[in-house]
Amino acid sequence: MRPDTGFRAALTSILALGLGLSVSACASLPETGFGHEERSVYGSYLAARYAGSSRDLEASSELYAQALDRAPDSTLISQRAFFAALVAGDFDRADQVAEQAANDPETAQIAGIYWRALSLGRGREPVELENNAVGVFSNLVTDILQDWDAIARGQEVSWAQSDISLATPQTPSAEHWLHRALVLEHLGRDEAADAAYQNARAGMPGLITFNTLMYGAFLERQGRVDAARSLYEEALEIRSVERPDVEAALARLDHGGRPPRFPRAREAAARALFPPASIVSNRAGGEYTVLFLRVIQRLDPNFHYNTLTIAQMLDSLDLQEAALAEYAKIDDGPLYEGARVNRIWLQFRMEERESLVDEARALVEQSPTIPHQLLLADMLRVTDRCSDAIPIYAHVVEQAREERGEADWRYVFYQAACTEIVEGWDVAEPLFEHTMEQAPDEPLVLNHLGYNLIVKGEQLERGLRMVQRAVSLDPSNGAITDSLGWGHYKLGNLRDAIYWLERAVTLSPDSATNNWHLGDAYAAAGRQLEAEFQWRRALELDLDEGERELIERRLELGLDAGPPDLP
Repeated sequence: MRPDTGFRAALTSILALGLGLSVSACASLPETGFGHEERSVYGSYLAARYAGSSRDLEASSELYAQALDRAPDSTLISQRAFFAALVAGDFDRADQVAEQAANDPETAQIAGIYWRALSLGRGREPVELENNAVGVFSNLVTDILQDWDAIARGQEVSWAQSDISLATPQTPSAEHWLHRALVLEHLGRDEAADAAYQNARAGMPGLITFNTLMYGAFLERQGRVDAARSLYEEALEIRSVERPDVEAALARLDHGGRPPRFPRAREAAARALFPPASIVSNRAGGEYTVLFLRVIQRLDPNFHYNTLTIAQMLDSLDLQEAALAEYAKIDDGPLYEGARVNRIWLQFRMEERESLVDEARALVEQSPTIPHQLLLADMLRVTDRCSDAIPIYAHVVEQAREERGEADWRYVFYQAACTEIVEGWDVAEPLFEHTMEQAPDEPLVLNHLGYNLIVKGEQLERGLRMVQRAVSLDPSNGAITDSLGWGHYKLGNLRDAIYWLERAVTLSPDSATNNWHLGDAYAAAGRQLEAEFQWRRALELDLDEGERELIERRLELGLDAGPPDLP
């Protein structure tokens, strides 16, 4: 479900994606002709927007709150203050303005959800709102919050008492099954709860690990230890990567530990809302997803699965300082090591490089787990130290095969990529071919192997088929589209080559390689002026020495002077 336009407009101004002041902003907060107090409000408002554009979430939240203190009746500022506080995880400020925002049509959807979550189990009467957002998603989330509010206040959940409701033709959505399972378990409807947990696990492949842990905890509470063990062992066989959370659950069983307790009402509501978050992630923007995940965090700040997802979403939005703060909140439990690795990698990308390479080395020395070794190898690879990275990747591949029977394709792929740099294509090619066997539908693998086969002039038709498949899987990727165009060019299919290379430049206009390739295709088709334009454009972009020499030679002597390609 897409957020309403009012919500999107407000949120966009929080993150300040290059927009000017809206008409309503100018009308509500005139810039001149008024007294000191109005100018002060306007100044705080503009400062808050500037802080948002600078990705300083904490300052943005504080400044919007200051503006609202000076103009408490401003609908516009209350909207911005709520969104800024919520995206920053500033719950004290979000709490103060949530009810006002929940009764504003422009912010009713997410603010109403937040106000219900904030009030869950904290009053004798259920929450009533003047503006109730409608829609499938709003109804789903509201039902979940109302059910757990009723449970927290000692009331019944009517649908859970009826066998007829459980057999209704209107089968609950996949995102709703975990909620039903938790409610049924709370009511002691164990058989129905078991079926609901299984439906939750089967219905959402993207959350299979999370739903496995929820179902396994139920089985443990039921005393069905063998069934729980089989469930965890089956989950560990699904992928060839480490699952520390499932491994921790299995270790708890092996050591006779107590099963996880049944969550309290607010904790249960948080977990029940986690599957619907996938709807938001798939159908709305990343900013909206963060806001919804913050609602879950307000219910249960110790729900580490949710905290980790918030950190990853903030990182994807280039809100790196905020992401680091979320990773730091995961300070224990089975997700701690993964969060720690992600935090170090994020700091590394933020240019704190050499000291963090040393920290990664220390991690490997203390605990040579696969994630720790991969962190160090990746750091070495992206800092042009592939010679040091290769033996680490090789060791990880061997260790994974011993522990899991097969290594994740990414381990082999990056070992191959470094091997190509250090030892050349002939040595690396068998590794890439092995990666292809493991991951025949991964666009990255198809493109890299296919493009190299095209450039080397070996198995051109096979290489072209690979990149065609890669484009079908990832049609918006400019680099992959360029490979397809270049394959057609190498085979002499100029019409198709120009079509795909023009598309590649449209998708990735700042790619020097894409512009150079399109220039070559234009030149081969006799379109010399257009070719020279593309070559000159390529020279303005990031090129290595070999590419620069090749393009300068083309501009001076023409395409026929060669060389036709780079090795």
